[in-house]
Amino acid sequence: MPMYQYTCKCCGVNFEKRLRMSQASQTQPCPECGGQDTRKRLGAIAVTGATTTTTVSAAPARSPFT
Repeated sequence: MPMYQYTCKCCGVNFEKRLRMSQASQTQPCPECGGQDTRKRLGAIAVTGATTTTTVSAAPARSPFT
């Protein structure tokens, strides 16, 4: 689930919520004052992925000059 950043228009606090994409457009209550006047902020995009390590064993290449 993606993490969304919000700002409360009532008290000015910034907060984050982990929500389903279908819930992101819904108004999220402020955790500080309970206000409903919150706006989604533009935040950083996190990209994660699996890393794979591949080991290749090969004979060293021979130089044509030796």
